[in-house]
Amino acid sequence: MSKLKYQPYRAREGRATLCLLLALAAALCGVFLTLATKKKTALPYAQTQLKAAERMAEAERALYDYVRQNDIPIEKDDLNDTGLIGPEWTELTTSLGLLEAKRTALQPDFAALLVKYYQEAGLQPGDTVCIGMSGSFPGLGIASIAAANEMGLNVRVIASYGASMYGATRTALPIVRILDVARQAGLIEYDMLAVSPGGDFDQGYNLIYPNSREVIFALAREAGLTMIDEETIPASIQRRLAIYGDDVDCFVNVGGASANMGTSPYTLTFPNGLVLDPPAIPANEDRGLTFEYAARHIPVVHLLNVRGLAEENGLPFDPVPLTKPGETDVYYTMRYSPVYAIFALALAAICLECGRKQKKGCLLYTSPSPRDRSVS
Repeated sequence: MSKLKYQPYRAREGRATLCLLLALAAALCGVFLTLATKKKTALPYAQTQLKAAERMAEAERALYDYVRQNDIPIEKDDLNDTGLIGPEWTELTTSLGLLEAKRTALQPDFAALLVKYYQEAGLQPGDTVCIGMSGSFPGLGIASIAAANEMGLNVRVIASYGASMYGATRTALPIVRILDVARQAGLIEYDMLAVSPGGDFDQGYNLIYPNSREVIFALAREAGLTMIDEETIPASIQRRLAIYGDDVDCFVNVGGASANMGTSPYTLTFPNGLVLDPPAIPANEDRGLTFEYAARHIPVVHLLNVRGLAEENGLPFDPVPLTKPGETDVYYTMRYSPVYAIFALALAAICLECGRKQKKGCLLYTSPSPRDRSVS
C-alpha cells in the first residue's frame, strides 16, 4: 500500500475508534447523571410506616426491660444490647442460623417494610392477616404484628417454639413469651391460636438435647396453649388451615417452619418478600402454607432471607448501633429523570453512526498489491 493510501486508512481507523470511545463515555455519563440526580419521594403511607416502626421500637424497649428485670443474660454477640439475641444451642435450637441476620431483623423499620407489603397487597382495615412464625426471627415476628396493628388489621398467629441459632432459643424467653410480653405492655395485639414444636418435620427433636420435646410441651402447658403435634407435615398443614379459618386476606411466613414453608424441593422456589404472582405451584401435599395460600390467590409475605429483604428495601445489613424509626429508605420510592438517559443515548447513537461511516471508509483502501509494496 502506498503511503498516500496508508495515511488516510490509519486516520479513519483512529477516528472510528475515537467515536466508539465517545459513545461509551456518553453512555456512562448518562448512567452516572441519572443515578446522581435521583429523587426520593415519600410513600403516601409513610406516616403509618413510621408509627408502626415506633410501635416496634417501644416493644423492643419493653422486652429489654423484661430481660433486665428477670436477670436473663444478654449474649455477648448482642452488639446492640437488645436482649433479643439468643444462645447458639439450647433445647429450642433447631438449626444453624446467621447471627448478622438475627441482629439485622431487630431494626424497627422492618415494621415499616411490613406496612409497605400490606399496602401493596391491598389490605384494608378489618382484613385478617394470618402469621405463621418460628422463633428464628423475633424481630420480624414483632414487625409483622406491629404493622398490622397500625393498619387496623386482625392478626392470628400460630407459632413454633423451635428457632435457629441466635433466635428465640432461650427457654426463659421463647417466641411465645416474647410476643406476650409486648402484648402485656399494650404495644401489640394478636390472637395466638395454637403452637407447635417446630424443627424438622415440626417434631421438636434436638440431637444435642434429647429432652427437647418435653421442654417444649412443658412451655406450651405453662402458657395454656393448644399444641399442634401431627405425625406428618401434610397433616400439620391441614390442621393449620382449619385453625386459621377461611377468612384469610394475607398469609405471612416468618422463618423456616416446616409446615409453613413445606418440605418438598419446591420450597426453594418461593420468592422472598411480598408475593402476588407466585411461581409454579406444586401439587405435593407437603408444599407448605406459602404455596397453599398462593394457590388460593391470597397474598403471601415470605420473610426468611433477611439480607435480601434489607438490601432490596433500603435497610442496612447488621448495623451497629441499630437504626432508629424513620432513618432508612424504606419510606421512600426512588424516581429517576429520563432526560439524561435520553440525551446520553442520542449522543451515543450519533457517535456510533459517525464511527460506522469512518469504518466504512476504511474499506476503500484495499490490501497492498506487490507493486504497492515495491513503491512503499
